Amino acid sequence: MKTKVAKFSDWISPLTPELIFSGRQAVSNLLPWNDGLLFLLSDPSEGNSQALMFRHPDGVVIRLSPVGMNVRSRVHEYGGFPFTTDENSVFYCNFADQEIYKQAYDHATRKFSEPQVITSSEKSLVRYSDLIFDGNRNRLIAVREDHRNSGGDAADVTNQLVGIDLSTDKLPVSTDHQCIIFDQSDFVATPCLSPCYKMIAFVSWSHPNMPWDDTQIQLVALDDAGLPIKNLEVDEDCKSSKVQPLFDDQGELYFLCDRENFWNLQKCSVNLNTTAANSLSVIKRSGEFCGPPWESGRHNFSFLMKNKVVFSQINKCKWSLCEFDLQKQEVFEIHRNLGSLERIFCVDNAIFYLAATDSDYPSIYRYDFFEKTKDHAPKILFESAVPRELTPQIISKPIHFEFPSASESFAYGLFYAPKNPSFMAPNGEAPPLIVNVHGGPTGTARSGLNPLHQFWTSNGFAVADINHRGSSGYGREFRRALYPEWGVVDVEDVIAAVHFLVGNNKADANKIVIRGGSAGGYLVLASLAASDIFSAGVSYYGVTDLELLAKDTHKFELRYLDNLIGPYPETEDRYKERSPVNKLNRIKAPVLILQGDKDQVVPLNQAVSLYDKLRLTNKGTKLIRYPDEGHGFRNPETQINALTAELDFYRKNLG
Repeated sequence: MKTKVAKFSDWISPLTPELIFSGRQAVSNLLPWNDGLLFLLSDPSEGNSQALMFRHPDGVVIRLSPVGMNVRSRVHEYGGFPFTTDENSVFYCNFADQEIYKQAYDHATRKFSEPQVITSSEKSLVRYSDLIFDGNRNRLIAVREDHRNSGGDAADVTNQLVGIDLSTDKLPVSTDHQCIIFDQSDFVATPCLSPCYKMIAFVSWSHPNMPWDDTQIQLVALDDAGLPIKNLEVDEDCKSSKVQPLFDDQGELYFLCDRENFWNLQKCSVNLNTTAANSLSVIKRSGEFCGPPWESGRHNFSFLMKNKVVFSQINKCKWSLCEFDLQKQEVFEIHRNLGSLERIFCVDNAIFYLAATDSDYPSIYRYDFFEKTKDHAPKILFESAVPRELTPQIISKPIHFEFPSASESFAYGLFYAPKNPSFMAPNGEAPPLIVNVHGGPTGTARSGLNPLHQFWTSNGFAVADINHRGSSGYGREFRRALYPEWGVVDVEDVIAAVHFLVGNNKADANKIVIRGGSAGGYLVLASLAASDIFSAGVSYYGVTDLELLAKDTHKFELRYLDNLIGPYPETEDRYKERSPVNKLNRIKAPVLILQGDKDQVVPLNQAVSLYDKLRLTNKGTKLIRYPDEGHGFRNPETQINALTAELDFYRKNLG
């Protein structure tokens, strides 16, 4: 193929919006079961609803949940782990009604029964997640989020840990007939049972904390009926984020904790006869073993045999799968340079996990430990297909970079250079730059294959995916550096990144645009108000009015702003000053606003208010509403329309 010399603005990509969104099936939520594997598969042809799949030991993959069932929880709005198993059945949450369903497995025919409803809630007002099976008592244990008595007020929603009796003559189980195990905090997550079924451990926390701020590991003794009889809090005096409790086969409790800056592994020897439960460090590494639990029920470590732990670790946006020998105190790196890594499970001598690379989407891997040699490689058991147009010749690989920012601080990012085998730019021409800012704001730039980034780079743009102060993956101190300076230090970092890249001839100073969603959408607007370096901005369901957000959002993030900005209304002046809607006269660049009408996290009124005010002085502003979308667009038609509009918007405003 002949390469054509052309300005970056004249590059044409073979990657169309339809190609990016129409054919991609995404794999998530892995769970080993019955010598096979359960996982979720989202399909664009079904509006990206999630189907529950089963991979038989011989490699045959079948669909378990029927068409029309979307296996997804709405707890915290972002969801949690939505299914579990007993020996012969699978239980899962259905998105439409938020009930729990059961499907039994016939080993002889290798088929599943029709779904049977297990719970009987009221008009989707009760939600469940983080399901586990209590084999001693024939019940499910689940996180339950109850909206029945809230009257629409997020502060009155209750989150509890409950037991759901599976006795045949009692199905479906009404909400009022479920057993409450714990209800003494604003939130609970990630329950796990001890091998003897006499103890349960889980995470709890209360406002104004988020689960990456200050959480507790609760250790509860259960009687024969499964009712709580004693409760201990692990490391009660240690203010830190403690997540992912898990018992080993001997009944010792392990969990991840950021008490020494990074989420590393801790161990607690359980003794309910004492009045305190304290933990000791198992592994100290200068890297995070997990990310912030926006979705509960994550699984970033597992036990291999009696003396080994397998865990994930991130460094400079690259994940590694590692094995730690508890006796020898040695670490062996199994799989490195991964763009994402999650759902780690060990079964006998095999390790199963979900991982992506910078050239492949997330896939299911297996690593056989006893075959460990220098040349032994993990095997892919189920692969997410990458479009044939995404060839090695067109994929732009991310480069991690560090740059100086204000107050002698540093921030980070991933840089993607323009790349298209059909084109090359004239000598000396710097490319237009898309600054991408993640949500959260505790999210992170991911180095796994991102088709959106490849869409932009093959269309002649450079992309800078920024990890500003407050991002995850760099430790607790860096993550908390945003408190209470949201809208200040992150803006400083974004602007500093642009100057750094322009100064190194990585971008054209006159062709800089910025895009982001949710908290990233807020950062887009705040950056546009703070600097005239940007030629355009695109906000996907972004926060515009911080006072409105403080008054009108869901329970999970109801008090998030207390740490990000300050308590409201005590620090009302900060809210007014940092709200983009109050400084629209400073936003000179045109803005494209993309919003779902059903958004429960950043309500529609924020986007409409921004548009109505901004268009009076900023004629390039445009609002596109999607009636059936919520917080995060899921329908492929919406995604295609939004990306097409975004590309047209950049080309119009960059010339």
